[in-house]
Amino acid sequence: MGVSPRWARVKSLAKGLGILLAVTVLVGLIPVRQVRGDDMLWSIQPGDFIWIVPDRVRKADVVLVTNPLDSDRKVLRRVVAGPGDRVRVDDSSVRVNGKRIRQTEMGDRPGHRIRKEVIWSRPPARANPYFTQLVIPEVPWSTPGVVEVPEGHWYLLADRRDRGVDSRWWGPVSESVIEGVVRMQAGPTNTWRESPIQLVLPEE
Repeated sequence: MGVSPRWARVKSLAKGLGILLAVTVLVGLIPVRQVRGDDMLWSIQPGDFIWIVPDRVRKADVVLVTNPLDSDRKVLRRVVAGPGDRVRVDDSSVRVNGKRIRQTEMGDRPGHRIRKEVIWSRPPARANPYFTQLVIPEVPWSTPGVVEVPEGHWYLLADRRDRGVDSRWWGPVSESVIEGVVRMQAGPTNTWRESPIQLVLPEE
């Protein structure tokens, strides 16, 4: 016996309300932080509100980490490589295990160039796009040679590659200094963000 359209709508509404309730509870239980720095433009911007949860770290995540050179300071950084990966950072690209992270030119702003990068995470295989910003003319930000990420460590970069201090100076960062992962953020819409609220669900 099939389900009537009316009952299907009721079930769909109930499911939607359940998700809304879960998000409301989640937001209420997890401390909210407001972003002050601009190291993660344009995906995360000054004034945004973010919710950070202790979750499994994966590539392309933004994590809150204690600065290895200043234990009193916490910063947001992008995960670009994990344990066992080999990373090479050139003036205009990042290579992980010999493969260049895909970049798309998104246009220029006054004095800056915007690029979209995509990292594929597995499992499951899915794209995780984000935006980076570079000053014009570009400032060299390469590192010598190839860095191998040891077990229990992650290679982190600022989305503003021309100014953020990250694993290019720190080296791979121990998971023990990662406080959590950004799983929800809220802020105004703009050219580089489709929605004022973005919710990233943890992998199963």
